[in-house]
Amino acid sequence: MIQIELLLVTDFAQNCRILGDPKSGEAVVVDPGGDVDLILSTLNKKGWKCKEIWLTHCHIDHCGGVKDLKDATMARVVGHRAEVEMRAHAEDICRYYGIPLGKMRNCPEPDQYIEGGETLNFCGYEFKTLFTPGHSPGHIAFYNASQGFVLSGDALFAGSIGRTDLPGGDTDTLLNSVRTKLFTLPDETKVLSGHGEDTTIGVEKSTNPFF
Repeated sequence: MIQIELLLVTDFAQNCRILGDPKSGEAVVVDPGGDVDLILSTLNKKGWKCKEIWLTHCHIDHCGGVKDLKDATMARVVGHRAEVEMRAHAEDICRYYGIPLGKMRNCPEPDQYIEGGETLNFCGYEFKTLFTPGHSPGHIAFYNASQGFVLSGDALFAGSIGRTDLPGGDTDTLLNSVRTKLFTLPDETKVLSGHGEDTTIGVEKSTNPFF
């Protein structure tokens, strides 16, 4: 069974998650926005080797630590092609927000581009990629049916949705993504969001005020 370690990283309180397979000692890090020392120390404590880095999207709080983590682990990066400009200008965006240089870096391009619909395999566990744009143009969610959870990034939160006022965001597009991709998953599916508390698909379908 996959073990999931939750790390709160960056001043944006982003939920970085490490998916670990105790049998093989291999791990995937999802959305390493920063605080790479914390990520590496957690991997070391668990005895896991980071083999891949998966990106739900490339706002700075989700991709700002990719370069340092990749340099330290030689992990493969997986993400959507549409967010190349955000990856290339992460440091410029940091300057805009007044974030000290060095805390987050420009993100290297993925070793594997995904568009949604692919199946990623991690140590025998299958993850379906779901294209969920609206919060950002190349947003992807990762769904594991066998353990019943989806890494929803910033598309869907407990009681809310991702903001759409950043470049490339669009509210109607995001609402459609949630309805047609996330809300079609089983109600008991755990939603592991990019910020805030976990929830379930069923709870959000019945109580989320945006729907």
